[in-house]
Amino acid sequence: FGALGDSYYEYLLKQWVQTGKTEPWLRRMYDDAMRGMIDYLLFQSSPSGLVYVAEHSGRMYKHKMDHLVCFVGAMLALGAHDSLPTDEEHMAVAEAVTDTCIQMYERMPTGLSPELVEFTGANDFRLAKNARFNILRPETVESLFVLHYFTRRPEYRDHGWAMFEAFEKWARAPSGYGAVPNVEETTHRQDDKMESFFLAETMKYFYLLFD
Repeated sequence: FGALGDSYYEYLLKQWVQTGKTEPWLRRMYDDAMRGMIDYLLFQSSPSGLVYVAEHSGRMYKHKMDHLVCFVGAMLALGAHDSLPTDEEHMAVAEAVTDTCIQMYERMPTGLSPELVEFTGANDFRLAKNARFNILRPETVESLFVLHYFTRRPEYRDHGWAMFEAFEKWARAPSGYGAVPNVEETTHRQDDKMESFFLAETMKYFYLLFD
């Protein structure tokens, strides 16, 4: 559900929605995939019980979660409002995974999430040596927007505002925004690049969250 595979699952659901929910095979494939994810890839950290989506290579588990996986909250919430038996379960998992993504931001000195975290069996998670950077990804903000849309719980806006302020403080540059190479450093060091998805998606979801 992380890099190289995330969009497939998301687009099964969104294509079903965009075709007016007239292509039941898309919904069946989505539901089958979500059943597999919940049954085989969902774990809880120690000691806080943070819910995360692990990776499985076919032979072994990798207890890590990419920031890319934070789209799962938005995806599950979007698909959990069709009067199906799985609606309540999917909504609960959406909220739980998003809570973990929020922690990936809030536990960092900059208030920005790293590219991924590793779940170690102690202290919930740690940063991976080569993934301490933040390239201004949109997935967590998307999940905050969708969950706020369906629940109207103000804490999703509160978390979103804290993230927005962190981007403004640590990523804002004279002519745009720059990726942050190490979310543990409060030095205002930036990479000289801004991914196109920052304006196309991250800022879009911030706007929608607060609109």
